[in-house]
Amino acid sequence: MSAPSGVLDKAGARRIAREVLARERPGAPFGLGCLKNREDPMASQVFCADRPGTRLTVKLWAPELADKAAAQAARHRAVAARLMGAQEVLFFDPEARCLGLSYADGPTLSELWPVLAPAARIDRLHEAGRWLAEFHHLSRRDQPFRPAGQIAWLNRLEAWFDAGERHIPDIAAFRAEVRAMEALAAAVRRRPAQRAITHRDLHLDNLVLTPAGLCGLDFENPKEDEPYRDLVWLLIHAVSLADDATPLSDFAAALARGYGDGVTEPPLRLFLQRLFALGVWAATPEAPSLRQSARYAAAREIVAAPEPLLV
Repeated sequence: MSAPSGVLDKAGARRIAREVLARERPGAPFGLGCLKNREDPMASQVFCADRPGTRLTVKLWAPELADKAAAQAARHRAVAARLMGAQEVLFFDPEARCLGLSYADGPTLSELWPVLAPAARIDRLHEAGRWLAEFHHLSRRDQPFRPAGQIAWLNRLEAWFDAGERHIPDIAAFRAEVRAMEALAAAVRRRPAQRAITHRDLHLDNLVLTPAGLCGLDFENPKEDEPYRDLVWLLIHAVSLADDATPLSDFAAALARGYGDGVTEPPLRLFLQRLFALGVWAATPEAPSLRQSARYAAAREIVAAPEPLLV
């Protein structure tokens, strides 16, 4: 039985990957090890293709996602041309929706997290902040902060809840935080800020520790945003995985030291950390998984912080 529309099963993905690899890298056949743990059909499938002397990453998308595949391939090329900490694009077959990338040889930071000592976690977050600064530097530009669009986004979240279109846990507390953000907006309007093309899905699963340093995965977003989106998402994921008593402020300070923001003033840092933590709060489903519950708790802790954390 074929996979449902919009998803690709592993067997079908392996067959397509072997056909593309036979054309792009003729010779001995590749073994294909799956780099995603889930067995059910997904929008994309990712494999490690391995044969003696050669290893690469192969990513494939469902037939309905040809445009998404092409966009991600183009974005990967643009980033890899200027950022050392990114996989090189080796080939892209648009008809097969198959992208070949250099292999990022090492564990992800999320895989390392359970075995790292508290001090080592701080060091890795410092490295992650440096990597993120290099990534944002590719497109970063100065622009006075404009909070109107961000406040409108928070108001839309409330409206979607009121219309029954989404769940937001503890909606009364969420509304109170939105009102506080509206009050804070006047103080940060037109303050010095920056814009950059952000990752928009940056977490510790998308940073691999290779012998050459950190390597980022899954570049797709081509749009500008507030750089603090990526910083806050990284911070939330790090805190959600923590199993020790390391203070939130220590994790945040490590990221901030690595990132080295010399532009954003403290009131705006506070606004932005709360803004993107509220986004994670609002994205928590009615029946969250353990991972989603941990992210929600981390987001609530960040929203409740009375002072800027990323300093």
